[in-house]
Amino acid sequence: MGNKGFVKTFLLLIIFVLLVIIGYLTKDYLPFGFTEIAQLNETPNVYEGKRVKIKGKVVDTLSIPLVGSRSYVLDDGTGQVKVITNLDTPKLGSKIAIIGIGSNAAIIGGESIGFRIREVEILPETALLVEEGTKPLGDWSKTLEGWIKSIK
Repeated sequence: MGNKGFVKTFLLLIIFVLLVIIGYLTKDYLPFGFTEIAQLNETPNVYEGKRVKIKGKVVDTLSIPLVGSRSYVLDDGTGQVKVITNLDTPKLGSKIAIIGIGSNAAIIGGESIGFRIREVEILPETALLVEEGTKPLGDWSKTLEGWIKSIK
């Protein structure tokens, strides 16, 4: 009888560890954990050389073919930031999520000049599934809340 309890506990532990590993490996693709652009603009020198995950609406694009320079401006409702890309610029008005590296043109006297993000990866649309202020489970959250209250 004691052996069955050990086996169940061991299997639960293995499942838990696998879920933690999967969660860690896919954290960038989950629809949360974004940095607000206002936060980037308030303390840009903190994000110099740091990896950030942001999302927003493309409000401006710039592409200079002969030079190979491409950029766009991303707005998340809290602020705007310029994003430098090596890929084609996204369509104006599209909503995207990216991972990028913060970069300043210069830091003079501790003040940032020309903060921008260098795009590293465009995240899949699943990263945009949860909008701020919404319940990702929809009506299920009410049912779940009711169920939890009934258990107590």
